[in-house]
Amino acid sequence: MTTQVADIILGITGFAIIVMVFSDVFQSIIVPHYRPSAGRFSAFLVSRLMWKPFCKIIETLPCKGSDSTYLTLFAPAAMMTLLISWLALMITGFSILLWAERAQIRPHLKDLQEAIYFAATSVLTIGYGDVIAESVLARVTIVAATSSGIILLAITVSFLFAMQSHFHLREINSQIISSRFDNALSGVVVYKHLMNTGSMVSNLELCERWIVEVYQSHSAYPLLLYFRSRGSCPPWLINFATVLDAVSIALTMNVTQNHMLFNSIYNNGCRAVEVFVSYLGLKVDDESVDAYVTSTQAFEPIFRSLGCSDPVSAAMDFGMRRRAYYGNLQALAEFFMLDLQPLTYTGEEIVPQRPSARSGTQEFVRVRR
Repeated sequence: MTTQVADIILGITGFAIIVMVFSDVFQSIIVPHYRPSAGRFSAFLVSRLMWKPFCKIIETLPCKGSDSTYLTLFAPAAMMTLLISWLALMITGFSILLWAERAQIRPHLKDLQEAIYFAATSVLTIGYGDVIAESVLARVTIVAATSSGIILLAITVSFLFAMQSHFHLREINSQIISSRFDNALSGVVVYKHLMNTGSMVSNLELCERWIVEVYQSHSAYPLLLYFRSRGSCPPWLINFATVLDAVSIALTMNVTQNHMLFNSIYNNGCRAVEVFVSYLGLKVDDESVDAYVTSTQAFEPIFRSLGCSDPVSAAMDFGMRRRAYYGNLQALAEFFMLDLQPLTYTGEEIVPQRPSARSGTQEFVRVRR
């Protein structure tokens, strides 16, 4: 009686593991869409078990110049590790289930190692025939294991193609946007390019499509967040911040031409970074952000240089607009080991510093270039 109860518990455990794997695969590949990371195996594996320890190792490396190379390798390695983990967990679940049904299998399974062997050959559809299921329940388990293996291996191929497709599309559009604005890393510079060019509409539409595509693809496949930009192109997150700063300046300056495009880029960008931060479970430093974005000292010179009639009010308005996304961008940049670029005006930078330990207020440093 005790053995039967133990086998039932083992069977339930194995079945639970299989359901957990299929649930994660279902949400990640078959119908990908945003889900909070809590309870998701893939999010726990990539974010907690792999990325955080990996970052600590990177920080200890003496040669900082090679960090970007190592960071570039993380996402492909994490993707392959995730696929292998799904397969390993699938085999583990079926091996536990078969061990609970060992009396219905010929020859009898002597230990869990043989159960793992039988499950692996079934899931991988090898099927040597040296172990046979005799009862209806055991045969159903083997058929389910074989079907699960075929389904898992098939849909992971589509997953790889989808990831590569979205990654290349992101990088292509990011590089085009960066090239059109002379590789500018400041929203002020991008804004001036938009105002001084005759192709404002095409540039804004390109930015809108890119922002929305990143929003949709990266919320559907959060692993894309870890893929870093290659070559000399600025990181996609830095370009993201630059575009949002530029459209925020345009909205603050009340640019009536193409207002709907500016608004669309701003709203989709704010929502995107909010979703990314929520998925990763990051904490936003609200006090530091509030001290920065509500200070006219940081933004007033920018709007004065842009010819704004009331730079103080514009600085306050811009600060409130920037608050909707800057904290989330800052949290994402710190998580992915990137540095957000400061806003520039007339050759100077406004660099936000950490709150002073003594005063607790935000400090700013101007750096002449």
